[in-house]
Amino acid sequence: MSSRDMLNVLLFIAFIFCCQTALAERGMSSLDDAQSPNVVIFYVDDLGYGDLSSYGHPVVKTPHIDQLANEGIKYTQYYAPAPLCSPSRAGLLTGRTPYRTGIRSWIPEGQDVYLGKNEITIAHLLKQQGYATAVMGKLHLNGGMHMKEHPQTEDMGFDYAFVMPGGFVKNSMVEAPSSDGSARVGKMYPDNYFRNGLAVGETNAFSGELVANEVMKWLETKRADTPFFLYVPFSEVHTPVASTPEFLTMYAEFITPHAKTNPDIFHWDWLDLPFRGQGEYYANISYLDAQVGKVIKKLKDMGVYDQTIVLFTSDNGPVTRESRKPWELFMAGETGGYRGRKDNLLEGGIRVPAILRYPSVIAPGSVSNEPVYGLDVLPTLLEMLGIELPEGRVIDGQSITKTFEGRELDRKPMIWTIDMPGQDDDVNEWAYRVGDHKLILDRNEVPKFLFNVNKDPYEMINLVNKEKDLLARLEEQFQILRAEIEADPVNRTVEHD
Repeated sequence: MSSRDMLNVLLFIAFIFCCQTALAERGMSSLDDAQSPNVVIFYVDDLGYGDLSSYGHPVVKTPHIDQLANEGIKYTQYYAPAPLCSPSRAGLLTGRTPYRTGIRSWIPEGQDVYLGKNEITIAHLLKQQGYATAVMGKLHLNGGMHMKEHPQTEDMGFDYAFVMPGGFVKNSMVEAPSSDGSARVGKMYPDNYFRNGLAVGETNAFSGELVANEVMKWLETKRADTPFFLYVPFSEVHTPVASTPEFLTMYAEFITPHAKTNPDIFHWDWLDLPFRGQGEYYANISYLDAQVGKVIKKLKDMGVYDQTIVLFTSDNGPVTRESRKPWELFMAGETGGYRGRKDNLLEGGIRVPAILRYPSVIAPGSVSNEPVYGLDVLPTLLEMLGIELPEGRVIDGQSITKTFEGRELDRKPMIWTIDMPGQDDDVNEWAYRVGDHKLILDRNEVPKFLFNVNKDPYEMINLVNKEKDLLARLEEQFQILRAEIEADPVNRTVEHD
């Protein structure tokens, strides 16, 4: 072997060594390593893109979530998998657009709809790698805990569960006086939590505190030498909002005298009540922030915070001041100025905050403007942990680890779906984004809107009648993908362990 050949061999060996070292330092090595990263996902309910101070809210204080952004990467074009809760949760956990999973809209209690029995979740995949897995919070992926024929938390890969099934929050029947002397049903504490399938019954705290306390107790009892995956889907800030006096006092100037006089009026029963102000909504965001802070402090006290991948995001856009139902009155969700709100496919319905922290990989204070969405979470985590994607199924998301270094993605087309029962055929059901262009179609797949969301992020200029060639190309691509989604065979032919 010549000296030149020997030099090339030595350089190649050195290159391979450096690559392996870099991967290990960045947390991309396999789970054979002694220190496998933990994973915590905070998934909150109905929080809008503009509802955090780190995303521009001029009033609300969210110091703990803002600190996550200071220590990690903040996404400015992160989209929820769907504009409503149940399908969004299905998409996050599976990496698959919700229509593939059998969930097309939110699931009312008792309805025969559930996460497909053959879906593979993040929890399944991490459990197979020796992780302890737990879910605390709002599940909303089946018709209820009483419907044993539906997949329950253990079937979704979770060893431990403290969950409310979803739907409308039941409450203890506590009478509260009204200013006119009549009795109203009070908004108090949730009574529909289940711990590992057993009803908890009446409680003595609001939902967020119950969840945060359960998380901390579980962390204390789990084996110290076992990596963990914690999925924490808080029910805040979904109506009815309920916060402790400490946080209501913070926003007293935004709460009307009637609301202060009647603090416990049941918040499904607002239709004939005087204006309450937006302070109760603001308080609930800060209350949520405090619960996130409790969990983070626990991770720090245990000495595992910097060995934990932490994701904070929302399941869909907010309930804004544009109330559409009696129980939405006096909400004040902010979209950051984007058009739309919860339950529709405009930016305000699906663009939400997202923050990812893992100091071994992500530089503090990073910001990414790349378009990413909830279906990317599963493939991104798997790449970070050195786990292969599950076989025998389409994964609609993609890894976004390139964004950690400020690089652009070779972005796959993005698709969103939502079926709103009881509405007219012209309700928007599909959205499809390729590059900067986003196409929105109705229930009959008729194009309704075409926007360039880079040049026109507020979706004011409809290009449907102006860009005929572009529209035709996008329609053709969409129809191919739509047909493939509707024919997805997973929940008819595939069984997982």
